[in-house]
Amino acid sequence: MSKEYICNGEKYEVGGLKKDTLGLPVSFDKLPEEIEVERYKLFLKDSFHVSLVCVGKIIEKNNINIKETDFLEKVITDFCNFTKENKVDLIRYRDEFKFVEEDEKRSMVVMCDISNLDKFFDFINKKYDLNLEYPPTHITLYTLQPNVGIFFTDSEDVKNLTRPIENPGVTLNK
Repeated sequence: MSKEYICNGEKYEVGGLKKDTLGLPVSFDKLPEEIEVERYKLFLKDSFHVSLVCVGKIIEKNNINIKETDFLEKVITDFCNFTKENKVDLIRYRDEFKFVEEDEKRSMVVMCDISNLDKFFDFINKKYDLNLEYPPTHITLYTLQPNVGIFFTDSEDVKNLTRPIENPGVTLNK
């Protein structure tokens, strides 16, 4: 994820192909360089993050009539102000792994819990008169193509793009 830090610090970033996703960088020690999942050899990503707010996908799925860069800037400002009073951080990795498929892309993710992100979504829903659901927070660990993840931002995406898998032999600490 091409990135730049936001909120006057080095905790949160905005990145992605279009630089329209707010993220929380995370790191892992000693994960296998490659694993086999669903008969695919998947490769460890170079860096990791939790996508917190996928602004581009929100605009795309909800027909928001605000210029994308303006809406992105508004959400970044709202998020930075929100995090001054509300800690948005990784709580834990769940023992819940998913195989993700979209077109020719394949990946493996671990689901996770993030503090106060639900409250931020409540806030932006009210402020912008939206009805966004809380995102399925996850970290993409492995991909078929180098570092090419797959967005899944709501329950419909989870239903259509993912399927549960057993832990493929990775140990995560949190």
